[in-house]
Amino acid sequence: MSVSRIRLILELKGKGRCECEFARHLAPLTVGSILRALPIEGRAHRYDGSFIYMETGLAIGREKQRDEFKRGDIGFMIANGAVCVFLKDVKGMMFNPLGKVTSNIEVLDGVSAGDVLLLAAV
Repeated sequence: MSVSRIRLILELKGKGRCECEFARHLAPLTVGSILRALPIEGRAHRYDGSFIYMETGLAIGREKQRDEFKRGDIGFMIANGAVCVFLKDVKGMMFNPLGKVTSNIEVLDGVSAGDVLLLAAV
């Protein structure tokens, strides 16, 4: 495992799992805080079909924010401390970049209200 790229599993309980990779250089403080809090489990929420998110309970400030993300990218929303996975390309909303889904993103297309997400180390 590389120090700068960290492999993770994002599991949609009872429906499947996908592999992710966080890149420390994108937002080192944010990535570090999330890694120390693993495993993180929470209810899945959908936002307008653009992304799904899970609140983490972490309070982290702005860090190297971007406003453009592609399908499969992962970002951190500082307003509610949520890890977000983009299901389609998004422009105009600010997030701390974390990394990307590297396999099986289709699993996340089926997220519905009440589903539980688990983010954990490999």
